[in-house]
Parts: sequence; structure tokens; C-alpha cells
Amino acid sequence: MKSYWDKFAGFTEEEFAADEYFQQWVLMPDNENEKFWQTYLENHPLQRIAVINARKLVEHLADTGFHVPNLTNIEKQALKEHIFKRLYLSGDTDTGTKKIHSSKWLWMIAASVTGILMMIFYFVQTPNNSEAPLLAIQKTAAKQIKEVLLPDNSIVILNGNSSIAYSNHFNESPVREVFLKGNAYFKIQKKEDLKPFVVHANQININVTGTEFNVDARTQATDVVLTSGSVNVTLAKDSMHKTHLNPGEKLMLDTIKQQLITEKTDTQLYTAAWKEGEWHFEETTLETVASLIEQFYGMEVVFESRKSKKLQITAVVSVKDFSTLVHVIEKTLNIQTRETPNQLFIN
Repeated sequence: MKSYWDKFAGFTEEEFAADEYFQQWVLMPDNENEKFWQTYLENHPLQRIAVINARKLVEHLADTGFHVPNLTNIEKQALKEHIFKRLYLSGDTDTGTKKIHSSKWLWMIAASVTGILMMIFYFVQTPNNSEAPLLAIQKTAAKQIKEVLLPDNSIVILNGNSSIAYSNHFNESPVREVFLKGNAYFKIQKKEDLKPFVVHANQININVTGTEFNVDARTQATDVVLTSGSVNVTLAKDSMHKTHLNPGEKLMLDTIKQQLITEKTDTQLYTAAWKEGEWHFEETTLETVASLIEQFYGMEVVFESRKSKKLQITAVVSVKDFSTLVHVIEKTLNIQTRETPNQLFIN
């Protein structure tokens, strides 16, 4: 059986640099893509030089100094010329870099990386002029929960360590679009005269009608839990790959096979949390509670004892009171915890 790694077998440095998943590893590394590419290099040592050179190419693009979101046609041409200059420096590098002679490849790579850099800019940069930003941005810190009212009166409950961005001309745009990083619960207004609503989350696009759903986009393995209404989910790179979700279903992205997988799930934990403001745990495993803590509060949960994962808890706790939740876990299960700013350790 062929593995996902086989997709990259024989790739040139230009092909590596043009691949979106490779670019994400270089520009937005996380545990998942670090593990993937390190394992790939261990199994394909002969491609190490091509990978190193591809990283340098992507880093060159990211280091151009252009104000990416506002590129004019003149700036795009200048960017292209800048890439050529950086690549055609006199002499070979210590890794034996090949000179690249294909302007078609370079411009495809530049366009692709520019798209990623635009998203990075939207999420982490602050406008340095007095003009209104292209996107409105909402962020939360760890353990912070914020309710955001969109211009169409839809509601986004933004969970800890998360952010959303959307156009300042949201209602006037052909498509109402929201870009999510982290975790959020959406309550979308259903109105026949409103334009399509799409949530972009990592490698998937969620096409929405009037509905309520939770999106966990903390890793590339994004998942969607639908509590009411209906949604269609597509791969960002292949819109023909579509999956329809009904209430009570959960969708997960298999990042290795690039497949959308659905299964039945209990939505009570989500609906009670946002409609009643409470966690309703009934013989719920601590492993499940830990998953919810990571989703809703942006806190990584570390189990120091595997046995603790299978412990079960029955309790009703306010969603907005993280300290009380931790206290109830400790007292109910007779265990100890400790915290750092972004982690919860359970013994």
C-alpha cells in the first residue's frame, strides 16, 4: 500500500517549495508537520539536499520585505525579479544548490507562498497606518472566551488561544467569509436574501446555511461537529471533494490520506456548553474532558499517568470558570493538577 510520503518521492527542490504542506512546515511549523517531514527525511536521505534548498527558497520569499497584502502589479514583478537575484548569487552554496532556470516554477511558488504570507499577515500583524484594515480581527488569550457578533448578526463564540478574521465589508462581499485559527462555536443566521457563508479552517472550507456547529482548527487535522442545520465541507485544494454533514455528526480531516471522515457523535457537551453555559458531564472520561479543555480553553493537557485518562466524572460546571472546573476534577477524582500559562498537567 502506498503511503502519503510516496507523493513526494522524486520531488525536485522546486516541487517541494511549491507544495502547500511543505510551505506550512517552513513558515508555520507545528508538532504534526515537524514529525511528518523529519520522518520523511529519515526514510528518504537522498532528498535531504533538495529539501534544504527548497526550505531556503521558501525562506527567501518570506524574507523579501514586501508589504504582501497590498502588492501592486509593479511590486509583484519586483518580487519576481528579487527572487531571481537571490537565487542567482555568484557561486554555489555549501549544499550544492542548483540554479533554477524555470520562471514558470518560480512564479507559481511565489504566488503560492504569497497567499500563505497574506494569511500570516492578517492574523499576526497590526496595521501601521491610519487606514482601516482590510480585515477585522478578533483574538483570545488562553482560557479566555469571547462572543463575537458578526455584521450579519451571526454569533461566533471564540474559545481560548483562537482568532478569527473577516472583511470590514462583510455584508457587501459576494461571499461572507470567516478565517479561523483555533477553536470556535458558530451560530449562523439563516436568511434567504443573505449571501453564501464560508468558514476557512486550515485545509478545509465549511459552506454553511442557517446552522450551529463547532470547529476545532488547532492542528491541520481539523474537525467539525454539527449540532443543528446542515453544512457542506470541502478540501481547500479540491472543491470537488465534498462531504455533507447532518446534525449529530462529526467530520475529521485525515491529513495523511487527505480524506474527510465522518462519524456519529454526542453533541450534548457542545449544546449544553453554549446554550446553557455549563458542562454536563455524566460518567465522562477524563480523556474526553481533556480534549474539551484543549478545544475550548486553548490549554494543552498533559497526562503524567495513563491511568488517569480512563477516570470518569459526573458533574455540572460553568463553562466560563476554568479554575472551578479544575477544582472539581481534583476533588471528584482525588487527583492533583498543576498549571503553566498554557498547559494543565494531570497526575
